[in-house]
Amino acid sequence: MAEPKFLDVPIGPAIVEYGEGDDMTVYDITKGGIVFRTSTTKHDVTVDQYGDTIVKSILKGRTCEVIVPFALYDLPKLAVGIPNSELFADNTDPKNPKYRLNVYSQAGFDLTKNAKKLVIKPTDPSATPNDWITVPIAASLTDPEYTYNSDNERIANMTFAGYPDLSQKGLSYFMGDETVTTNA
Repeated sequence: MAEPKFLDVPIGPAIVEYGEGDDMTVYDITKGGIVFRTSTTKHDVTVDQYGDTIVKSILKGRTCEVIVPFALYDLPKLAVGIPNSELFADNTDPKNPKYRLNVYSQAGFDLTKNAKKLVIKPTDPSATPNDWITVPIAASLTDPEYTYNSDNERIANMTFAGYPDLSQKGLSYFMGDETVTTNA
């Protein structure tokens, strides 16, 4: 009897790990799906002899971003994702700590100053590191927008922009297992 054939199309949620080691923040409760997006720009070359016909295209740049619809009102985790912010804690009662997150508006804040490695990991039990997407240098651009009503969850869309890693030939992101060497 022949084995049934089917397409193994992956679906399902994921988590995001931002940072590494003790500096890692995990965003594991989301609502609406984590979105990874890239954008490539190019210059279309035309010459007089062919009018508006494109005779060649040249890559001008590539960007990537990750949007994490974080569903918890967790000020320590939000502080990691909101640039130019400062978290204060009052641990007088360790069982009920109090937090305050100050968000500042000064122009000129270098977003790459606090950039970290970001990894998207599907939570599917059969997912492997081959399914991961890694952004080696990601900076947060989070602008919370909360709707206070009885029909919707309050979601902070945390946006992380990828920047080229100049130590790796301008690497913006990679898909798959990080342990695979590029010179194998």
